[in-house]
Amino acid sequence: MPLIKNKKIVISGGPGSGKTTLVNLLRDKGYKCFDEYSRILIQSSQKKGETNIFKSQPLFFSEEVWKGREDQYKKSGPSLGKAQKPYVFFDRGLHDVVAYLECIGAPYDSQKFDLSNCAYDMALLLPPWKAIYVKDKERKEDFEEAEKLYFYIKNTYQKNNIPIVEIPIQTPDVRISTLLKYLDHGKNT
Repeated sequence: MPLIKNKKIVISGGPGSGKTTLVNLLRDKGYKCFDEYSRILIQSSQKKGETNIFKSQPLFFSEEVWKGREDQYKKSGPSLGKAQKPYVFFDRGLHDVVAYLECIGAPYDSQKFDLSNCAYDMALLLPPWKAIYVKDKERKEDFEEAEKLYFYIKNTYQKNNIPIVEIPIQTPDVRISTLLKYLDHGKNT
Protein backbone atom coordinates (compact mmCIF):
# COMPACT_ATOMS: atom_id res chain seq x y z
CA MET A 1 0.00 0.00 0.00
CA PRO A 2 1.38 3.43 -0.86
CA LEU A 3 1.73 6.22 1.67
CA ILE A 4 -1.08 8.73 1.43
CA LYS A 5 -0.42 12.26 2.60
CA ASN A 6 -3.43 13.71 4.35
CA LYS A 7 -4.31 17.20 3.19
CA LYS A 8 -4.41 19.36 6.30
CA ILE A 9 -7.46 21.63 6.23
CA VAL A 10 -8.11 24.18 8.99
CA ILE A 11 -11.63 25.35 9.66
CA SER A 12 -11.29 28.72 11.30
CA GLY A 13 -12.92 32.10 11.73
CA GLY A 14 -14.14 34.23 14.56
CA PRO A 15 -15.69 32.68 17.65
CA GLY A 16 -19.24 31.39 17.22
CA SER A 17 -19.24 31.21 13.42
CA GLY A 18 -20.17 27.51 13.16
CA LYS A 19 -16.74 25.83 13.02
CA THR A 20 -17.41 23.08 15.52
CA THR A 21 -20.73 22.23 13.89
CA LEU A 22 -18.95 21.72 10.55
CA VAL A 23 -16.17 19.67 12.14
CA ASN A 24 -18.76 17.40 13.78
CA LEU A 25 -20.63 16.97 10.48
CA LEU A 26 -17.36 16.12 8.70
CA ARG A 27 -16.57 13.56 11.40
CA ASP A 28 -20.02 12.04 10.88
CA LYS A 29 -19.12 11.68 7.19
CA GLY A 30 -16.02 9.67 8.10
CA TYR A 31 -13.31 12.34 7.96
CA LYS A 32 -10.53 12.51 10.53
CA CYS A 33 -11.10 15.66 12.59
CA PHE A 34 -9.30 17.32 15.46
CA ASP A 35 -11.38 19.24 17.99
CA GLU A 36 -10.81 22.78 19.23
CA TYR A 37 -8.02 22.30 21.75
CA SER A 38 -8.47 25.55 23.66
CA ARG A 39 -11.89 24.51 25.01
CA ILE A 40 -10.22 21.72 26.99
CA LEU A 41 -7.88 24.22 28.65
CA ILE A 42 -10.65 26.73 29.29
CA GLN A 43 -12.85 24.09 30.94
CA SER A 44 -9.94 22.87 33.07
CA SER A 45 -9.07 26.39 34.24
CA GLN A 46 -12.71 27.17 35.02
CA LYS A 47 -12.83 24.14 37.33
CA LYS A 48 -9.96 25.81 39.20
CA GLY A 49 -11.89 29.09 39.51
CA GLU A 50 -10.38 30.97 36.54
CA THR A 51 -13.11 32.76 34.59
CA ASN A 52 -11.12 33.82 31.50
CA ILE A 53 -7.60 32.38 31.35
CA PHE A 54 -6.88 33.91 27.94
CA LYS A 55 -7.49 37.42 29.30
CA SER A 56 -5.67 36.87 32.61
CA GLN A 57 -2.73 34.80 31.30
CA PRO A 58 -2.63 35.20 27.51
CA LEU A 59 0.93 33.94 27.00
CA PHE A 60 0.60 30.93 29.29
CA PHE A 61 -2.74 30.02 27.71
CA SER A 62 -1.39 30.51 24.18
CA GLU A 63 1.68 28.36 24.90
CA GLU A 64 -0.54 25.54 26.15
CA VAL A 65 -2.89 25.81 23.17
CA TRP A 66 0.14 25.86 20.86
CA LYS A 67 1.45 22.62 22.39
CA GLY A 68 -1.93 20.91 21.98
CA ARG A 69 -2.43 22.07 18.40
CA GLU A 70 1.16 21.21 17.50
CA ASP A 71 0.54 17.70 18.80
CA GLN A 72 -2.63 17.49 16.67
CA TYR A 73 -0.68 18.70 13.63
CA LYS A 74 1.99 16.03 14.14
CA LYS A 75 -0.64 13.29 14.59
CA SER A 76 -2.18 14.21 11.23
CA GLY A 77 0.88 13.19 9.24
CA PRO A 78 1.09 10.58 6.49
CA SER A 79 -0.68 7.30 7.12
CA LEU A 80 -1.22 3.99 5.34
CA GLY A 81 -4.38 2.84 3.66
CA LYS A 82 -6.22 3.39 0.41
CA ALA A 83 -9.61 3.66 2.09
CA GLN A 84 -8.65 6.68 4.16
CA LYS A 85 -10.22 9.97 3.10
CA PRO A 86 -7.68 12.44 1.72
CA TYR A 87 -8.44 15.29 4.11
CA VAL A 88 -7.84 15.87 7.81
CA PHE A 89 -9.77 18.74 9.36
CA PHE A 90 -8.79 20.90 12.33
CA ASP A 91 -11.14 23.04 14.42
CA ARG A 92 -8.67 25.96 14.42
CA GLY A 93 -4.97 25.75 13.69
CA LEU A 94 -1.65 26.95 15.01
CA HIS A 95 -1.99 30.24 13.13
CA ASP A 96 -5.02 31.10 15.26
CA VAL A 97 -2.79 31.24 18.35
CA VAL A 98 -0.68 33.98 16.79
CA ALA A 99 -3.76 35.80 15.47
CA TYR A 100 -5.33 35.92 18.93
CA LEU A 101 -2.12 37.30 20.48
CA GLU A 102 -1.79 39.92 17.76
CA CYS A 103 -5.44 40.87 18.14
CA ILE A 104 -5.00 41.75 21.82
CA GLY A 105 -1.56 43.32 21.23
CA ALA A 106 0.24 40.84 23.49
CA PRO A 107 3.99 40.69 22.86
CA TYR A 108 5.19 37.17 22.08
CA ASP A 109 8.34 35.37 21.00
CA SER A 110 7.93 34.63 17.28
CA GLN A 111 10.49 31.82 17.58
CA LYS A 112 8.36 30.12 20.23
CA PHE A 113 5.33 30.47 17.95
CA ASP A 114 7.13 29.66 14.70
CA LEU A 115 4.63 29.19 11.90
CA SER A 116 7.22 28.40 9.23
CA ASN A 117 6.95 24.62 9.81
CA CYS A 118 3.16 24.55 10.04
CA ALA A 119 2.01 24.44 6.45
CA TYR A 120 -1.67 23.68 6.26
CA ASP A 121 -2.90 22.91 2.77
CA MET A 122 -5.86 25.25 3.14
CA ALA A 123 -7.80 27.37 5.60
CA LEU A 124 -11.57 27.34 5.27
CA LEU A 125 -12.72 30.52 6.97
CA LEU A 126 -16.21 31.10 8.31
CA PRO A 127 -17.18 34.78 8.49
CA PRO A 128 -18.81 36.23 11.60
CA TRP A 129 -22.50 35.36 11.69
CA LYS A 130 -24.49 37.45 14.14
CA ALA A 131 -27.69 35.40 13.80
CA ILE A 132 -26.04 32.28 15.28
CA TYR A 133 -23.55 33.98 17.61
CA VAL A 134 -23.96 32.96 21.24
CA LYS A 135 -21.69 33.43 24.21
CA ASP A 136 -21.24 30.30 26.30
CA LYS A 137 -19.14 29.09 29.23
CA GLU A 138 -15.99 28.97 27.12
CA ARG A 139 -16.75 31.71 24.57
CA LYS A 140 -16.47 35.02 26.40
CA GLU A 141 -16.06 37.41 23.45
CA ASP A 142 -18.92 39.61 22.31
CA PHE A 143 -19.84 39.71 18.62
CA GLU A 144 -17.73 42.83 17.92
CA GLU A 145 -14.66 41.04 19.34
CA ALA A 146 -15.48 38.00 17.18
CA GLU A 147 -15.50 40.25 14.09
CA LYS A 148 -12.14 41.75 15.06
CA LEU A 149 -10.64 38.31 15.67
CA TYR A 150 -11.84 37.16 12.25
CA PHE A 151 -9.83 39.96 10.63
CA TYR A 152 -6.67 38.94 12.52
CA ILE A 153 -7.18 35.25 11.77
CA LYS A 154 -7.66 35.88 8.05
CA ASN A 155 -4.64 38.20 7.97
CA THR A 156 -2.40 35.65 9.75
CA TYR A 157 -3.24 32.85 7.31
CA GLN A 158 -2.74 35.23 4.36
CA LYS A 159 0.64 36.45 5.67
CA ASN A 160 1.79 32.84 5.92
CA ASN A 161 0.68 31.95 2.39
CA ILE A 162 -1.97 29.46 3.46
CA PRO A 163 -4.63 29.31 0.72
CA ILE A 164 -7.93 30.65 2.05
CA VAL A 165 -11.47 29.83 1.01
CA GLU A 166 -14.28 31.69 2.70
CA ILE A 167 -17.35 29.53 3.25
CA PRO A 168 -20.48 31.70 2.94
CA ILE A 169 -23.12 32.05 5.60
CA GLN A 170 -25.47 29.13 4.91
CA THR A 171 -27.08 26.27 6.80
CA PRO A 172 -24.57 23.70 8.11
CA ASP A 173 -25.63 21.08 5.53
CA VAL A 174 -25.23 23.54 2.65
CA ARG A 175 -21.85 24.67 4.06
CA ILE A 176 -20.63 21.05 4.18
CA SER A 177 -21.85 20.44 0.65
CA THR A 178 -20.17 23.66 -0.54
CA LEU A 179 -16.83 22.88 1.06
CA LEU A 180 -16.76 19.24 -0.08
CA LYS A 181 -17.66 20.25 -3.65
CA TYR A 182 -14.89 22.84 -3.54
CA LEU A 183 -12.34 20.30 -2.26
CA ASP A 184 -13.42 17.69 -4.83
CA HIS A 185 -13.28 20.28 -7.63
CA GLY A 186 -9.81 21.44 -6.51
CA LYS A 187 -8.63 17.83 -6.45
CA ASN A 188 -9.62 17.31 -10.07
CA THR A 189 -8.10 20.49 -11.49
